[in-house]
Amino acid sequence: MKKIFALFLSVLLLTGCSRTGEVLSSEPQQPDPSSGAGETIDCRILYRIEDSLLMIPEEGGELIMLSPRELALEDQGGKAMQPDQLRPGMCVQVDFDGSVLEIYPCLLSGATALRVTGEFQNLVPFYLDRLDELYQEDEALNSDIEEIALDLSELGNISEQEKEALRYLVECRWGKETFFSTYQELCDQGKIDQEHLRYEKGILLSLACKEEAQDGFAVSGEKWRSGLGAIGYTDAKASWKNGEWTFEKGAWFIS
Repeated sequence: MKKIFALFLSVLLLTGCSRTGEVLSSEPQQPDPSSGAGETIDCRILYRIEDSLLMIPEEGGELIMLSPRELALEDQGGKAMQPDQLRPGMCVQVDFDGSVLEIYPCLLSGATALRVTGEFQNLVPFYLDRLDELYQEDEALNSDIEEIALDLSELGNISEQEKEALRYLVECRWGKETFFSTYQELCDQGKIDQEHLRYEKGILLSLACKEEAQDGFAVSGEKWRSGLGAIGYTDAKASWKNGEWTFEKGAWFIS
């Protein structure tokens, strides 16, 4: 599955997974002449597929995809490093020419160097694994779906940019139109047949968290297709141990 995902994503890097209702231009933004020949941007690495890094700017903005293969790379101590040493959870600073190619995710034009500046507790891979678990559990519920609705409104420990990264990755991984929505919003839009309690065209994947302590929190997850077609779990435990997030889940509920 990871090889298929990597191949699929490499194609999408050329075309971009689109956001619903939005068209992006491939014309580069022109840098401000007063800014000099080059600029730097501080980013966080959220996810890695083969040689590509999915990042978000520290100060907000669109998702960025970057290949570090041809860049001069330095670790926090200023020592040279190899591309395969870069990993999700690193804060980095990238030198580029100031132009941004507005495909989606964005590409930095003329990138020449990348320096690691720190680390952060990255929850994007953790939550992507949780969404994968929901999608793959009871696969009969996925039969003939055309779209995936994500309800991440109750995830208070990640940013809106990180939620958008999850939406993008889910859309790329499963090849279905993916967008944010709650159950009530799907009903209001007529996507859920309220008389028969069925989401004919898709599934709703929901995640919620409840903060408990600095090193852990509780997670609930659900996949909903109909009143008689839903699965999930409640109050599973996420913990930060030995530099990574671990997950302890109890029994699934089925309706």
